[in-house]
Amino acid sequence: MTTKEPPVTATGGPPPWVLRVLSLTTYVGIAGFVVAEIVQVAQYGTDGLLAASFLNALAWIVGVNAIIVGSGHLVMPDPVADSIGWPRGSPFQWEVGLAGLLIGVLGVMAPVFDREFQLAAVIAFSIFYLGAAVGHVVQRVRAHNTSPGNTGFIFWFDVIAPLGLIALYVAT
Repeated sequence: MTTKEPPVTATGGPPPWVLRVLSLTTYVGIAGFVVAEIVQVAQYGTDGLLAASFLNALAWIVGVNAIIVGSGHLVMPDPVADSIGWPRGSPFQWEVGLAGLLIGVLGVMAPVFDREFQLAAVIAFSIFYLGAAVGHVVQRVRAHNTSPGNTGFIFWFDVIAPLGLIALYVAT
């Protein structure tokens, strides 16, 4: 019995639609955050919304999102590398995946811990994601890398999510 291999591009990578799907994984955390916010408002109105939004952002934007993205680097490194415009087989994929997983675990745990733990999660997330945004710009300018995983939505997420999280932390 033979197994059919998935179609690949001329360069040996997955087809473009697979790369597009991979670039959409960040939306899972955003969707979870939006649903959590809707539930919060439906149950409690706007009372305590700012504090709840901060905790929801930690759980979903930081936690779930980083676990999904980090896991992608660990279990599907070649398609993720293709979506970012990186060379396949880089040992840094493992390290980036572990860093993402670490940040995600911090984010999921943070809502049940004190402000100091939450601040540590905000700092870890912000340094990693804002640093990644700088890396995306450098790759865009120096290597002319316009891959969806480098210059697409993920770039804007890497800038806006940490800044929004920092603002929520300060506001609460």
